[in-house]
Amino acid sequence: MQHARFLVPLAVLGGAAFLALPTRTEAYTTIGGSLGLAQRDFRVFNNFTDPTANDNTTPDANFPGATGVALAMWKANLEWGSRLHGNGNGDPTQPGGLGSGGANFDPSWQGLATGIGGTNDNIISELSGSSGGTLAYCETPIQDGWRIRFYQDAANWSDGPGSTAGGQYDLQGVGTHELGHALGLGHSTVAGATMQAVATVNGVNERTISADDIAGVQAIYGVAAATKPIITNVVQSGCSLTITGSNFAPTGNEVWFTRLNNASGDPLKVTNVTSVGGTSITLTAPTAAGPGDLLVKIPGSANSALSNAWPVNPQGGTAPQSYCQAAPNSYDIFGATMAYSGSTSIATNNFTLVTNGVPPNAACLYFFGPNQTFAPFGNGYRCVGNPTTRLPIMNASPFGDAALTLNFTTSPASTIPANSPRNFQLWYRNPAGGGAGFNLSDGLQVVFCP
Repeated sequence: MQHARFLVPLAVLGGAAFLALPTRTEAYTTIGGSLGLAQRDFRVFNNFTDPTANDNTTPDANFPGATGVALAMWKANLEWGSRLHGNGNGDPTQPGGLGSGGANFDPSWQGLATGIGGTNDNIISELSGSSGGTLAYCETPIQDGWRIRFYQDAANWSDGPGSTAGGQYDLQGVGTHELGHALGLGHSTVAGATMQAVATVNGVNERTISADDIAGVQAIYGVAAATKPIITNVVQSGCSLTITGSNFAPTGNEVWFTRLNNASGDPLKVTNVTSVGGTSITLTAPTAAGPGDLLVKIPGSANSALSNAWPVNPQGGTAPQSYCQAAPNSYDIFGATMAYSGSTSIATNNFTLVTNGVPPNAACLYFFGPNQTFAPFGNGYRCVGNPTTRLPIMNASPFGDAALTLNFTTSPASTIPANSPRNFQLWYRNPAGGGAGFNLSDGLQVVFCP
């Protein structure tokens, strides 16, 4: 069954062909069924062809890793969540207001899909052509999943993030409506409701669900229970995440992450997690977790067992930090300065130490250790205290750069632990600099994740 929106002259949307009869006396309607905890995931296959569908390339801290259609659909789905998503920001048309369903319903963003998937794979995508003015439709019944398709030729699709220009239709607003069908709602007879059968102008107003929409989702999933777990903040230190909130179980919690390169759609789950006093959970993010949302599920199968979603970038870690001081050398008056490229994840194994301002072709080596110091040494300053470990001798490039990719599968890099700071520095020969004939870069402190 398809629950659709129809585009007719003057940009008015008519009713769906399969509109269900109201199941209550309120203006909202239901289509029968609901999404259990095994069907909270959703993904986007970004095959949208309109340039304006993917011209928002500005990232947002509340939606890490997403731009364009993915960002618009993520915001559309989160609007139905039980509480504000993070601080509720991310959409200039509803500042501090994203996430307002107040029900025992919260979705789990699982990123980009590699195809349109089947009718039960919970994927949003574009469909070529048009169909008698239909903008988009949701394939139901929903108990075992859904699929949403946007007709390519039905509108000039726009991803926002602000108000959509004339002649365009808003992906986020139409997406919020279609996702309402996915969670079990039919059309509403209340003017201005997201689930009404007539859109306002270009669909932007449908981004924000109304009182009638809220009543509908609460009728299906129940008003958010007093015992429902709540996330109020997530603090990241190195590779460690500390989740604070309330109603976490003493033991047996699950922490759900957005999975990297998610082919199945299922959330990545860390199981048997304990809490401190039901208000704090600390864990190391798994390496397969990507930027997205984090949720906590307490033991049980009720809709109220799953928390609200909170945005995280678990592999972001703490960015490596420069420290100490580089002394001038014969090639660069600012001395040799440390930088890096790649991931701080040990499992990813592509972290590269980089140093600029080294005398061309100079013999050099990196060394590291757990402690910092600051003491004159050679023509510069030693920034890494004892004990230290040396990495292989090499030569700087003819352009005055040095670089070394650490291989965590072999010694000595394999001895570097996760979640514990390590300090790096470059020693290099510099006879032309006089004095001791050698110098050092500044320091770089790195905390590696598993």
